[in-house]
Amino acid sequence: MNIKEDYKNSLKMMEVEEFLDLILYRPLALVFVRTVYRTPITPNGVTFLSFLSGLAAAYCFAQGTASGLAWGGIWYATANVLDCSDGQLARLQGSGTPLGRLVDGVVDWAISVAIFSGLAIGMQKVTGDASVWYFVVAAGLTSALHAFMFDLYQQQFIAAVRGQRNFVDKELEKIRPELVSAHTMRNKPLRKIFLGLYVAYLEGQRRSRSPEVEGHQYPPELFRAMNKNVMRFWTLLGPTTNRSLLVVAGLLNNPWLFIWPVLIIGNILLVVALVWQRRVLRRLDQTTRDHATSPSQNGSLKA
Repeated sequence: MNIKEDYKNSLKMMEVEEFLDLILYRPLALVFVRTVYRTPITPNGVTFLSFLSGLAAAYCFAQGTASGLAWGGIWYATANVLDCSDGQLARLQGSGTPLGRLVDGVVDWAISVAIFSGLAIGMQKVTGDASVWYFVVAAGLTSALHAFMFDLYQQQFIAAVRGQRNFVDKELEKIRPELVSAHTMRNKPLRKIFLGLYVAYLEGQRRSRSPEVEGHQYPPELFRAMNKNVMRFWTLLGPTTNRSLLVVAGLLNNPWLFIWPVLIIGNILLVVALVWQRRVLRRLDQTTRDHATSPSQNGSLKA
């Protein structure tokens, strides 16, 4: 298998991949994956390395110095490469599991908490102003919201294009029995907590799904054609975009270059994406209904 084929097989789907992932992080991740592919290192092991890199970034940000911010940016970029690597390794090995996705999600959450805490500590050291915590926490929560919404529509797009049931529904079916079993495992409290958090996250996504999609099985090619542009727009709100902005802000020794764009530009993009997505799904619903009531169209669907 050549590197081009490896790279293609390691991606989720071209339309749902973030631009910076495609041109930077995933190519670097693939180099790492090909290096460790034949070794005993597992996707969960790579996730742990990402966690350590994220903690190193948080520690550097907490110093508040120019060098600390720069090294924080470098370590955070490294954590993102490794965060790409665990999923790529799992897809190439065919070893992905619900538990692996759970571990990856928990680690991402822990890294985010550490990063924004470190950033606030460092900024307070430099400015002597405790109010910076409000701005940093607001930027962190906003980034989390962006990532949540991007993940929601990314999974919806992948499932619809593949003609599969919604990812969240399938995942909940797998995880709920494990959570029930975990309640009887008193010697594994962390597993119970993690499973409970993951179920809560999935339930939140289930309740946030677009009402137009509920109960419908759209023709995959039609769904892809009508949603691909708005899906690409959603990628502007993906976690890699936010992380990369913080990396650049760290290298330039100015955390505000991350905070204000996320709070202002990011939320404007979120509103645009939600309005655009709702309109696309309504047009898709209408197009599907028109086709269903017009058999004279010779069975062809056009976007």
